[in-house]
Amino acid sequence: MLIKPVRPVMASLGVAAALFLSATAADAHANLVSSDPAKNGTIASPSKITLHFSEALEMKVSGLKLSDIDGKPVPVKLVDAPDAKSLAAAPAKPLTPGLYTVTWTSMGDDAHKMTGTLSFTVK
Repeated sequence: MLIKPVRPVMASLGVAAALFLSATAADAHANLVSSDPAKNGTIASPSKITLHFSEALEMKVSGLKLSDIDGKPVPVKLVDAPDAKSLAAAPAKPLTPGLYTVTWTSMGDDAHKMTGTLSFTVK
């Protein structure tokens, strides 16, 4: 006789789980998937920095900045990216050896702004 009251509870939990999972899929954001140079990589001075995201970007809001080990801005110019899911920038001049940090902002179709950083070293 205790089984009958459990069925409505189990059904309610199933519905709640389905709603949670569908909401999670709908809340996807433009997350960083990979970069060139790679995060924490050591490379020669790159001619271009490219960030690849999980979905197409709103370019009016998305962007990247580069700074040196002291936090000083390093001039870069946005250049054509390989696709709508990517950002690309070229340093104004060759980078000298040292640690650099890329700070990025992305926004996809969901209008949720994401930010993050990654570092790489120029040898």
